Amino acid sequence: LELEPQTSTMKLALIALLLPSALAAVKKTAANAKETAFLEEYATGEGTQVTDSGLMYRVLKDGSGGSPELATPCSCHYEGRTATNYPSGKTFDSSYARGQPTTFAPRQVIAAWTEAMQKMKVGSKWELVCPPEIAYGGRAMGSDIPANSVLVFTMEMLSCQGVSAEL
Repeated sequence: LELEPQTSTMKLALIALLLPSALAAVKKTAANAKETAFLEEYATGEGTQVTDSGLMYRVLKDGSGGSPELATPCSCHYEGRTATNYPSGKTFDSSYARGQPTTFAPRQVIAAWTEAMQKMKVGSKWELVCPPEIAYGGRAMGSDIPANSVLVFTMEMLSCQGVSAEL
């Protein structure tokens, strides 16, 4: 298939216009160069949503329920790893591995989760990418999470107190 020179030029112009905006979606971060490159690549991936805070997410499964308020306890399954261990490397925490979900309210967790949980619907499963500014920042969390780490979580919202599972 050969394209007319005009069509090729138009496609290149469109790519040139869109690429900087995708890269601009990645906020300035304290993450190292390798993890910043991960953020830039992830931001351009199919289905990736990027919020003003820098949170990135992909909806893996749509939920059909309501969404929690800031103080609503929610039962969730999750697993987390650093971006350097994505997509299938060592996890630093996993309710799946423990064999039971954990209950917490959006206001009790890192800022990235607080934001994501209030957007999620009961029954949904998302992949969250959290720059350090909305995760643990410059604080190391034990030996598995260095300071200024980009974190990647799979989060599944199973139920939330007083929130309908079906709308």
